[in-house]
Amino acid sequence: MIPRPFDYERPRSVEEAVSILAGAGGRDAKVIAGGQSLVPMLSLGLARPDVLVDLSRLELNGIEAVDRRVRIGATTCHRTLELDPEARRLLPLAAEAARHVGNPRVRNRGTFGGSLAHADPAAELPVVAVAHGGEVVAHGPGGERRIPLAEFFLGYLETALGPDEVLVAVELERPPETSGVGFHEEAQRADDFALACAAAVVAPDGHARVVLGGVGDRPLRFEGPTDELPAAVEAAVEPEEDVFVSAAFRRRLAGVCARRALARAKEDAGA
Repeated sequence: MIPRPFDYERPRSVEEAVSILAGAGGRDAKVIAGGQSLVPMLSLGLARPDVLVDLSRLELNGIEAVDRRVRIGATTCHRTLELDPEARRLLPLAAEAARHVGNPRVRNRGTFGGSLAHADPAAELPVVAVAHGGEVVAHGPGGERRIPLAEFFLGYLETALGPDEVLVAVELERPPETSGVGFHEEAQRADDFALACAAAVVAPDGHARVVLGGVGDRPLRFEGPTDELPAAVEAAVEPEEDVFVSAAFRRRLAGVCARRALARAKEDAGA
């Protein structure tokens, strides 16, 4: 399908991008960075924007440790998270999850901020972000706004970002050094969307946090004793049936993913 015509804007600053979005005047304006989610939607006619705002000129990439947080620029690509030594040291959970995103071509173009802003409930990096905790940093007409990650994802492809706001960075909390982290995904093939995935953080005292993707309309977070969480997850999730698997099978996968992510986190912690 050939996309319908749209206005194309390529701002030179965040402020200019915000101004374009704010001045859209009720027209549908969409932001594009790596384009790994939006371009296929344009091609299929699932997205029909009036204005496309390209962030490729903006210097929003990079990873930086700030106290007990790690700031990730919105246009940092998945491949950087996967392979960069500093990224792997600071964010081993994100590095592990990033290698499950699509294929190398997708990881070279897709961006961390784009993955969060797109809010696909089966995507790996939103799950990791919620597991870490922290804040999304957005800029709008009123300046900077910080949105807790626990409040950022509102539903399927829906976030707390305003229509005139640009996601510029994400600040993730670093788990204590004595904690362990783990990730597990189940998919039909290596480069497919996850049928279910889980990111886990386990503390030395056995308390754990696990976040599930692919089994609801947003990342689902659970906390409790490590040994009790997989059963609690499987009992609590209410996935929908789709063309790939039944709801019952996806519920079972949720428990499997939680169990294996927690096992890897315990191993990482030396427990």
